[in-house]
Amino acid sequence: MVEPAAGPLRGVRVLDIATMLGAGHCSSLLADFGAEVIHVELPGRGDSLRGMGPFANGRSLRWAVVGRGKKSITCDLHTTEGQDLVRRLVEVSDVVVENYRPGTIAKWRLGYDELSALNPGVILLSLSGYGQTGPKSHLPGFGRVIEAASGLMNQTGEPDGPPFQMGVPLVDYIAGTFGAMAVSMALYDRSANGGTGQWIDLSLYESVVRLLDSLITREDVLGETPTRMGNRYVNVAPSDVFQTRDGKYVFHSSATHTVYTRLMNAIGRPDLIEDERYATNSARTARGGDINDIVQAWFSQHDLAQAMEVMDRYDVPCSPVNTMTEVIADPQLLERDGLIRRMYAGVGEVLMPGVIPRLSTTPGGVRHAGPEVGEHTTEVLSGLLGLSEEEIARLGEQGVI
Repeated sequence: MVEPAAGPLRGVRVLDIATMLGAGHCSSLLADFGAEVIHVELPGRGDSLRGMGPFANGRSLRWAVVGRGKKSITCDLHTTEGQDLVRRLVEVSDVVVENYRPGTIAKWRLGYDELSALNPGVILLSLSGYGQTGPKSHLPGFGRVIEAASGLMNQTGEPDGPPFQMGVPLVDYIAGTFGAMAVSMALYDRSANGGTGQWIDLSLYESVVRLLDSLITREDVLGETPTRMGNRYVNVAPSDVFQTRDGKYVFHSSATHTVYTRLMNAIGRPDLIEDERYATNSARTARGGDINDIVQAWFSQHDLAQAMEVMDRYDVPCSPVNTMTEVIADPQLLERDGLIRRMYAGVGEVLMPGVIPRLSTTPGGVRHAGPEVGEHTTEVLSGLLGLSEEEIARLGEQGVI
């Protein structure tokens, strides 16, 4: 186990009764920055993420990362005694994280009103597909489904092809990040402003919609429905994935006029800097993307190494489209601990993302990779609740833990 530097959330105890990815990512971010996260899992089976690949020696590599830094206890929330144990843990916790359908935890006597009565300072984060209220609140919400519902999926793909889903479960990670931010804000309010506990209603759906700001406003004000454009971008030109002579791919976007000027000088077309057809971004985007074709013609005449040397020389922001093989060998990430290794039972050392953002005084850290199912059950129940060995053994025999 690695003992990280004291993070800014040291002294905060998080009771994570959720499962799967969005809420799991949220609590792992809190653990990264020093919070004590106690993850409650179903006896015998554990978190559903443990059954999600990729696998090594039968062990989920996803769990190694999402479960990192957490303590694992087992407790069956479908039983009265299991609910009683969690209620007692709520009394000594600062935050509770859950991601069940609205109304589910209330049936387990774990709704916000009941938790607040037990601990007025408790912060409850409820992450659901569509939120706790509204006509869709009862629907099951998974990240990929929300990707489609939010319109995000409809923005991805070629104009004449089907919508594409993201290559990673981005919706869950976005919502989990918003969740960690929300918990931190609620903790600050409680501490600095004399606030009490509160209930955070966070939906996967609204988390993604928050990132679609200009698309939403464009539809409303201009009546223009954004469509798929492949790798091109409606608001910036040139902006595309360009193929080099040796079959590699490079991405560039001239997000400012300064960058566009550098690019034109780099590819030997300074004449296009003042040409009225291309002199402004508005003019370039209105021309149907032919500036992208001009840039593509230049890349087609150069191998990747040569093209990148020219781009670097002219200070043009540009990058090869890297594979994971190239990413995990990137000296930039390795030098800054953007990638770290931790031991994972049954597998050995595994590489995973480091802790971000980087805080100068309280940087946080990753204590360990995902724990075994129930690895800390005895430690937590005896240490926090004062249960005896006999009581813990009895609960185990009854299948409560």
